Amino acid sequence: MRIGFFTETYYPTPDGVSHYLHDVKKELENRGHKVFVFSLSGDKSEANVLLSPSVPMFIYSQYRWPLNPIPFLLYQKVKSIPLDVVHIHDPFYMGSVGFMVAKHKKVPVMATFHTDFIRMKDSIRLPFRKQLFDLSWRYNIYLYNRCDLVTAPSPSAVEFLRKNKVSNVVELPLFVHTDKFKPSVSRENKFIVQYIGRITKDKGIYNILDVADNFPRNDGVKFVISGTGPEEEQVKRMIKKMDLQSIVEMTGYLDEAGKMNALANASIFLHPSDTDTFGIAVLEAMSCGKPAVVSNRFPLLNQDSSMNGMIGVDFSDPSGVAKKILELKQNSSEHRNLCGKARKYVSGNYNASDHAMMLEEHYSELISRHKYRSA
Repeated sequence: MRIGFFTETYYPTPDGVSHYLHDVKKELENRGHKVFVFSLSGDKSEANVLLSPSVPMFIYSQYRWPLNPIPFLLYQKVKSIPLDVVHIHDPFYMGSVGFMVAKHKKVPVMATFHTDFIRMKDSIRLPFRKQLFDLSWRYNIYLYNRCDLVTAPSPSAVEFLRKNKVSNVVELPLFVHTDKFKPSVSRENKFIVQYIGRITKDKGIYNILDVADNFPRNDGVKFVISGTGPEEEQVKRMIKKMDLQSIVEMTGYLDEAGKMNALANASIFLHPSDTDTFGIAVLEAMSCGKPAVVSNRFPLLNQDSSMNGMIGVDFSDPSGVAKKILELKQNSSEHRNLCGKARKYVSGNYNASDHAMMLEEHYSELISRHKYRSA
């Protein structure tokens, strides 16, 4: 098959969607398919990656704005490339281009719900923010309902879309490269509580500081915050204001080698976000054998999660979260038990081969159905 990905962001942009697309492109290519990526950002030296002219966002420089509201040059390039199916990974600028391309070529179009951006509005400083996000969300729903199929990565994400009147949605879990993210020996003599992700309000970044503030400064516990985002400088100021310099470290953005090193040294993974549709960073940490302390609203959390190496907590009660972390630190037997369960759960449920196979099945079914309707 010849598959077209349309996305605002692509590897090596530091976010989960761009890395996922890079990985799944490789998986599909290894299975004999040809994947074209049309994006505003990415590595144009990579085969079959085409970029539309863009400039960095003034509020979030790792992402980009299109230079031209109507991408004539990109549209002309895309029209010359034969595609069997279009897959939209962002519902805005590039997603709209992808939808128009699919209609022009008379091929099926599928979309994936990666980001619940409506819950991100408190993290973005813009005039008329509420009106802008509400209007964008209505367009999001409108576009999804015009696609042949929409996938969402977790049961809660599927339910959320259905409540918002998207009927053509099915679950398609993401994956972790468990041969890459695997247990290794820590070189730290402290109990490391690791966070990796965007430094934004919607990720619950300030909750980490509130939890850390419940620990004595010489208790052998260290919080490490890794990532970049618009709240980065404010978080640094809060660490100083709360006198947390001896217990909280900020590393900035980590490349792949840095991330692997951070996960190797971590004792547990802390993820306070309650806006995720899946939470790939959590599963990568668990694949490395690290128990995950997550929000009670984490999308993969269920009543058996303690058996899978996940612990759900209420981050509005930072002292309660601190108590749970301290229990894991003091009970080395339970900590080891959770480490093993975390690795076993991810390796048994979220592998790349199964994900690529499910994508193939969806693509093939859509293509067959589309040909039948056109006959």
